[in-house]
Amino acid sequence: MGTPPSVEAMIASLQQRGLDRRAVLLHYTDPFLLRSAPLCGLRQWPGPRLLACGDLHHGNNPIEVLAAYLEAEPHDAVLLTFNPALVAEVRKRLRVPVRSLPPTFFRYPSAVPVEQPLLQLLHLGSLGPHHPRRRELVAGLQTRGRLPFRHASTSSPEEAAALYAQHALVLNVPLNHDLNHRFFEVMAAGVPQVVFGDPGLVGEHRHLAERPDVFWAFSLEELEDLVLGLFAEPERLRVIPVAPPPYWELKDLLKAAFAP
Repeated sequence: MGTPPSVEAMIASLQQRGLDRRAVLLHYTDPFLLRSAPLCGLRQWPGPRLLACGDLHHGNNPIEVLAAYLEAEPHDAVLLTFNPALVAEVRKRLRVPVRSLPPTFFRYPSAVPVEQPLLQLLHLGSLGPHHPRRRELVAGLQTRGRLPFRHASTSSPEEAAALYAQHALVLNVPLNHDLNHRFFEVMAAGVPQVVFGDPGLVGEHRHLAERPDVFWAFSLEELEDLVLGLFAEPERLRVIPVAPPPYWELKDLLKAAFAP
């Protein structure tokens, strides 16, 4: 229907398929798209409108970009897909319900961990110019050489899941205020992880930070000591229970998002 699609085209598409034109609009976007290719004309949409906003940690004044867009294109509720730590701040700027219900509507490839996983700390992800914190941490681990460490990149979530399942422990380095896809990808692969950051990333979802398969470190030295301690008891590490991500059924997600 084009990028961005027109509201008229979306309504016509529903009618052509014999579907109720008052359907819920689940509008998934981010501050970059709101600047470069905003979806306009939503006052014409006859059904409920839910804006799911990702990457609210990117760009200049992303919360102001979101607030300005919603003034022009009203929605009935907002979901923050990756930024539960920012819910309180965003609520102060908006006049509609704002929630974060991770992992929202996403699903991740599952995997079965191997019987004898590699006793290495695995990191997957970009080390490009927009990720200086990750690049600095990875370089520090490689230079110091205190623990067995592997950095790699993959071309698909399925490839990443297969690689996670071969390793005993995964390193997750989120960006600012970002509870990322990797947090749930690693869970779906059945492997424990160390998050380099603050447990406050989960916002009000404290149960995510307190899972037995999720560890937290705040400095390079603390990370090294934590991982060396876990690797000193490989059998104990191997039997740590890793529950799947707390997936939402779509109807339940919509009900929770639209609640007053």
